[in-house]
Parts: sequence; structure tokens; C-alpha cells
Amino acid sequence: MVLFHEESTGRSVRFDCSDLPVAEPVRNWLVRRLAERAGARSGVKRATSFRTGYQVVRDFAHALAQCELSPGRPADITAEHIRAFMARYEDPQTRRTCTGRLRIVLRDCPELPESARRELFETRLPVKQASQQVTAYPEGEWQQIMTALRRDIRLCRDRIRAGTRLLERFRAGEVGDGHDAELAQLLDLFVRTGDLPRRSDGGGAPAVQRCGGVATVMRMLTLSQQEATAFAILLSVLTAENLGTVAGWPALHQRSDGIGDEEVAVALVEQRKPRRGPEREHRVAAVEDLPVSLRSMLERTPGDEVLFHSPLRVYELLVELTAPARLISGMPGAFVHRRLANPAKPNSLWSEEVRVERWARTRGFPTTNRTEEGGPPGIDMRRVRQTALESQRRPVSHTARTLRDHYLRRSQTVRDQSQYVVAEALQGEVDKAREAAKVVVLPSRLLALAAEDLPTAAAQAGVAPETLRSMLAAERDTAVVACRDHLDSPHAPAGEACPASFLHACLNCPNARALPHHLPVQIALHDQLKALRSNIDPRLWAARYATPLARLRDILSHYSGAEHAHARASITDRHHALIVSLLDGRTDLR
Repeated sequence: MVLFHEESTGRSVRFDCSDLPVAEPVRNWLVRRLAERAGARSGVKRATSFRTGYQVVRDFAHALAQCELSPGRPADITAEHIRAFMARYEDPQTRRTCTGRLRIVLRDCPELPESARRELFETRLPVKQASQQVTAYPEGEWQQIMTALRRDIRLCRDRIRAGTRLLERFRAGEVGDGHDAELAQLLDLFVRTGDLPRRSDGGGAPAVQRCGGVATVMRMLTLSQQEATAFAILLSVLTAENLGTVAGWPALHQRSDGIGDEEVAVALVEQRKPRRGPEREHRVAAVEDLPVSLRSMLERTPGDEVLFHSPLRVYELLVELTAPARLISGMPGAFVHRRLANPAKPNSLWSEEVRVERWARTRGFPTTNRTEEGGPPGIDMRRVRQTALESQRRPVSHTARTLRDHYLRRSQTVRDQSQYVVAEALQGEVDKAREAAKVVVLPSRLLALAAEDLPTAAAQAGVAPETLRSMLAAERDTAVVACRDHLDSPHAPAGEACPASFLHACLNCPNARALPHHLPVQIALHDQLKALRSNIDPRLWAARYATPLARLRDILSHYSGAEHAHARASITDRHHALIVSLLDGRTDLR
């Protein structure tokens, strides 16, 4: 028998292990493993979480009992027994889940034999199906959820603030006779006693009925469970914290910035994450306001957009609205609310528990596994947190590595955005490389200037006057361009002649210069490369000729249509022969 005691609720649950169909030493061993999982130093704090481990231990015990050689001691467990346990589950995803749970129960167990340990912990589990991946909500569904949350919070804010003001006016003697006075008296009685006048059958007294009934009067000063849940979900959205962590926040907090600080506003709230273990389960969360710039921008928009974008303001509103409930109940939590009935515990009507399923059902949202196409989205807090993390892109109560490798890596949206960003960056680098490698085209006006003032034209061209003169005389021509200095090549040591290919390297070389008398051979080569595209393997053509053709197109773009027509008419057999030599590789250094 294992007795599990919940720290947060005080509830105790018994888990019977006496009927496990295995030898007593094995049964005692399994019970010890379960007890360690339920110990004070364990990260398991709720009976529902513990039940998953208990059920998988029962499955493991039945698998051992059904083996031909059932182990009499833990040391007798073999790899074959582990395989028999896994074989119990025909569905791959169930096998994955249950094997993972057994790994948690038997982790760091010195009594488990090495062969069984290897089989359990090193066997590759089935890959999680895409349909079971946690995905973020699409924008339309997300806005439906946010609209419902904001509506709940606005309504309870206006209602409780109105009730609080009425009670303050009554206690200050500012309320006369009539309906308001009767309602204020009931509110005052409710704050002082925690209840309202009742009939013998438990219903509200006539005065309570005249004011709308028990529920209406109590809700003037307290949240409902659904409204407390709405606050918890919204804070989970804004902070990207787990819902269970947020729901345990206390009302007591520390404003480290000082009340009224306009630059930085932050509240320090103690929170617990039991799964981290006793040494690390307590931490302080910084609940922040919006940056000043964003806050100023939202303040110019109509409505209360600042409130619903600021974690700090939502938290402070929650603390304000639950103050009467804390005063009456004596409970310290930020989410204290009053239930109208609690069949399980009639004497425990004050609670801090939030129920997402109940909130979703009462607001018209289906359960997570019953979402209909075109209908409202199912409320799944795993998807809510995934959406929040994808939006914020910063680690929350975990490491940057966990954020990157677990939450963002499984997101198709993030993968698509990352591919776009990477592709854009790579394209930018390619464009810069192409820009740097473009052939410098010397225009006709520069050549006309050279005939009158060679030094000035050479300075504009960025070459020595003698170099420009020899280029104009075609003394530095390679095949389709001129070379500024073949002894100063990026493809050879300084002082050595350039060995690069006229076709592939010259058009990518910073020494290359294109002059108008090169245009006929450039057009002829351009046309020939285009014609080859449909006659050879596309990948081969792309590898050999795509870059030269792109360079030629850039050169040709510097000339007008009339210049193209004149140059095309000037193409000779000598040009065609040179192109054939280029494509055959006969002009390359061998």
C-alpha cells in the first residue's frame, strides 16, 4: 500500500499494491520504487500525476507474471522481460508513452540488472506522430480565446469594483434608504461573516432574493471559479509560464522598482515548480509591465489594451479583485474565489483551484479532443504555452537550449520563419558577392573622354593612363573582356601570369573590364550559352554555364537596344570560332 499525500490540498489517496501478481521480493521492490516517486523530495506533487506511474507499475507486474520465467527477485529481471512489457502495447504511441513512464519509475535503480537496464533505456522508442505534436494556435483561433478571456476579466472587474465602492460608501454613511442600502447591508454582512442570511432549506433569505439571490450578491465581491481560471490563463499567456505554476501564485509580492516608478515596473512573486525537485522548486518570478515605449503607444489606442498586454497590470488587478475573498477566507493566494456549492466538501466553499475544462465548457469551447473543423478551438494549455513561447521567443523557467530544441524546434511556423530568415541572409550574401564580382563596364562616353583627356578618363576608370590606352587598343583582351593586369591576378601569386579560365574565371575577376568593342563576342557567347541549356543535362549546364551567363546578362544590360543590334550585326566567323574554343576548353591552360 502506498499512501500519497498532496501538499497543496492536504488530500490523501491510497494506492493498493497488494494484488500485484509477482513474487513478494519483486512486489516489495516495485512498491519501494513507487514510494520513492511519492516521497517528499520527489517532483510529483499531485495524485493524478502519481497515478500514471502507479498504473505503469501494475502493467509491468502483469507483464512479468505472464512471462514463461517470471522473476523471483529484481536481480532475475532480464531484457526479455522488458521486451515482454513493451509488447503489451500494440499502439506505437501508447508503447512510447508507457515505456517513458517506466523509465521514470526505474531511473537510477541499482537493483535493476544491466541487461534489463540497457533494453529499457537504450531501446529507441517510436517517433511521436505529427498529429500528436503540440502546435501553436492559428491567429484566428487565438483571437477567439483571447476575446473570451478579456470579456470575463472586464465583466468581473466592473462588477467587483462597483460592489466594493458601494460597500465603502455604506460604511462611510453615504448610502440612504432603498435597494442600494439593503444590498450594501448584505455585502457588509457577507464580509464580516462569510455568508448571507439563509432560509431553513439553505436558500437565500427574502432580503437576499430581493437583491438578486445568493449568487448575485456574493459575486459583487468575489470571483467565480471560471473568472479565476480566465485570469490564470491570461497570465499564462502573457508570461508563458505553466498554468499550474501561475495558479499557485500568492497575493503577497514585492515591488522591487518602487510604486509609481515610470521607467521600470516589476513585481517579484514567489512560485513553485515541484518537478524540479526540492532544491530548485522555489524560484522568484519577475512579473513585468510593458516597456515605456510600447505602453505609450498602446495608451493612445481606445479601450484597455495596456491592461491586457501587461502581465503586471493583470496580476495587480487580480490581487485587487480577490482582496475581499482573502479577507473573508483568510487564504493567501492570488486566485481565491467563492464557490456556490462544493458537493465533495460542503464546508470548503473557498478555493484557489482553477479548472480550465469547466471554463472552456461554460464559454462554448470544446474539449481538446473534440474540436470540430470551422468551430471554436479546443482549449489545450500545452498549445496555449506553445503559442506564447513562439510569440515571445525567450526562455521562461527553462534554458535557452530547451526553448530552442524543444519548444521552437517542433513549431512549423518557427521553422518556416527560420528558413525565410536564413534564405534572406544567404541571398544577401550572394547578392553582395555578385555585386563585388561584377565586371566593370567602361561606357562609350568614358572612351570619348579618353580621346581628349586620357589622364582624366583613366582616373575615372580607376586604372593607370597607360593601362587604359592599351585596353582601348585591344592589347589587353582575353576572350570576352579586357584584363587590367594579368600579373596581378587573384588566382596566382603576385608577379606570375594568371592561369585562370577565360570563360569561368575572367567574368568573375576584379581585374576584368568590358569595353564596347567586346560587345559582339559577348552577345555571341550569351546566345550560345542559352542555346546549350536545352541540349545538355540541366544540372551540368547550371554547374558550368549559369554563372557566366548571369555575368554576361549584367554586362549586356549596360547597353541600349540599338547598341545590341549594331553589335549583333558585327559578329564574325572569328567570334564564333573563339566561342567554340572557349566552350571546348582549348583556351584554358593545361
